Parts: sequence; C-alpha cells; structure tokens
Amino acid sequence: MRMLPFRIAFSTRAVADLHRRIDATRWPAMPFGTGWSAGTDDAVLRSLVRYWRTGFDWFEVQERLNRHAQLRGPLGDPEGELHCFLFAPGPDAGDVAPFPLLLLHGWPGSFIELLPAAELLSRGAGGGPAFEVVVPSLPGYGFSDAPPEPGMHPGRIAERMHALMRALGYERYGVQGGDWGAVIGSRLTAAHPEAVAGLHLNFPVLPRPPADAVLTPEESEWWATQEEWRAREGAYGAVQGTKPQTLAYGLNDSPVGLLAWILEKFRGWSDHDEDLWDLFDRDAVLANVTLYWLTGKVLSAARTYYEARHEEPPYRPPDRIETPTAYAHYPAEPWAAPRAALDRSYHLVRWSEMERGGHFAAMEQPEPFAEDVASFFATLA
Repeated sequence: MRMLPFRIAFSTRAVADLHRRIDATRWPAMPFGTGWSAGTDDAVLRSLVRYWRTGFDWFEVQERLNRHAQLRGPLGDPEGELHCFLFAPGPDAGDVAPFPLLLLHGWPGSFIELLPAAELLSRGAGGGPAFEVVVPSLPGYGFSDAPPEPGMHPGRIAERMHALMRALGYERYGVQGGDWGAVIGSRLTAAHPEAVAGLHLNFPVLPRPPADAVLTPEESEWWATQEEWRAREGAYGAVQGTKPQTLAYGLNDSPVGLLAWILEKFRGWSDHDEDLWDLFDRDAVLANVTLYWLTGKVLSAARTYYEARHEEPPYRPPDRIETPTAYAHYPAEPWAAPRAALDRSYHLVRWSEMERGGHFAAMEQPEPFAEDVASFFATLA
C-alpha cells in the first residue's frame, strides 16, 4: 500500500461549529488583573478570540496549505496513516540531486511552524543548496492518524519517521528537530546511523548525568536552573505526562480553553517584547490552534508526554551519538543548554549562537533558522 496525494478539505459546517462554540464561551470571572503571572492573560486572550471569530479565515489558510504537495498513507503497517508535506527544488536547481531533509515538529506546534523554513530550504536558503524537504505530521498530530493502541513513544515515532523516509525513496537523509522533534530525531539518529547523515537541533536532549559525574560550573548551574524552571513552569508537562485524558475533555470541548492552553506556551517560550504580535503572525498562531481543533488531535498529541514517561522497558540513551550534529543556541529557549552538556551526548561539529529567538525559532524567524540548517547540511550533502 502506497502513500497517495492528499488535500485538506474541512467543511463550512466544521468551521461554523467552531464559531458557535466560541460564541458560547463561558468566561471565568476575573475580578482583578494578573497579567501572565497566573496563566494566560485574560485581556490578550479575549482580544485574540475576537479576531479568531471575526477576522481569521481558516479557508484562506486551507487554500494556501493545499498549494504544497502532500501525501498520506499507511506505510504498510497497522499503526495508522501518516501525512507529510513535500518540498522539491524548482527546475533551476541544477543537475545535482538535492539532498533530503526531514523536519520534525513538537508540541504545541505542528507542521505549520516549519513550512516557511521548509520552503526556504527548498529554494536555497541564504544562497546555499536547494534541498528536498519532508515535513510530516507526527503520529497523533495534524493529519496523521491517532495511534490505535497505547505505546506510541518517541522511539516508535522515530521508527515511523524512518519508515516514511524509506517509503519516499530516501536511503540517506538529514534530520532537524526541536521540542519532541529533537527527542524523536535523536532517537532516529541513534537507531539508524547508517541512514542519518547529520542531525540539527535547536532543543537539547540531555539525560541527567549520574551523581558522580564531574560537571563544569556552567553545567551544574544549568541543571539547577532547569529544576527551578520545572517547578515554576512545568505543570503542563506533569499533567500531559500523567493524566492527559482528563485534560483532553475540557480542551477538546472548548476552543477558547484550547487556545488559552497553547497561547501561554507561545508567549512564555518565545523571544518577544511586550507585544506578542510584533513577533508572531496572529494568523499563523491561530492556524496552528485551529488545526488541533478541527482534527480533534488534542488528546493524541498530549499523549506523547504520557508515552515517553511510560515506555517499557525504560529507554536508556546511548552514551553519545556519534553522527555529526549541529546545535543552534537560541537565547530565549527555556531549555537552552551550555555547549559542554551537548558535547557529552553528541558529536557536536557545529555550534551557532543565534542573535535572537526562542523555542519556536522556525516560526519566530524562519530565515535565520533556515540559513543555519542549510549551512550545516551543505557540508554533509
């Protein structure tokens, strides 16, 4: 069974239902302002919801997405169908076969955050070579099926991504990932070093060092900071890693609740000034949230956290991934790690200090992101 061309085709009825639910929102009482200190800012959310209801046009987004080639198919296994976007260089790219790249998203993102960078890479970002770029919906996200049974942990997702690249005819390819994409990309690279020519990360995937490990002062400070951050900001991960199903009943029934849950992360993990919309395109953020809503993938996406915590047997990462690895260090990335920590776990051949950017780097500044990815893989292609 092979993958077939795919087009996004939500109905006016589906969008009308979204609008009806927005109109029927039961807003909580806010007798005093707290800004973002206790969660999503009420005034910012209400303003964005008004725009979502009256100014945002899903069908314009849908038409724009459908201009890109897409495939969907089962890959010959029982774990559900996978969806992906394909970006091929234009006819003026030259006679050399373009090198394939696999770009992997995470949560609360989707393929939407990676498409602008994918398009730039297929055209030759920063004057570099043009690549063939594959941007999948991870299992349980976007237009890929929700897993039919428990156990779709990052290792199994990595195997599905490798099977996707094989199904598309790629024997050797590069991998880029942030957030869960970095976790999955690292698992894929460790499992299939013969296939992955290089790994580019903008998110560190680091096992906690043993108690007797000799760390640099910078590493020790970073691990302490991570503990403090997790206590202050990590409630979302604790909930999604332990009781995602309970949470999903609310988020899958209330579009405003879903928007508030995701918007807080875009605000908290990105490199913005006071106005979030000086950094992000409102339509892009709303397209991402609307995708979660219309596909009904709230629970299956959140379960990535649960499956990662409950993998059996527990995953033991390799001492070091020896595949050439690049790391783009973004100043506003909450998990941005010191170089010494990355060097312990990866064969780090490139370290890029990015001028600005955060967790959603490909969406915040697609041009510098794409240029850094292109510059690294140009040396390996």
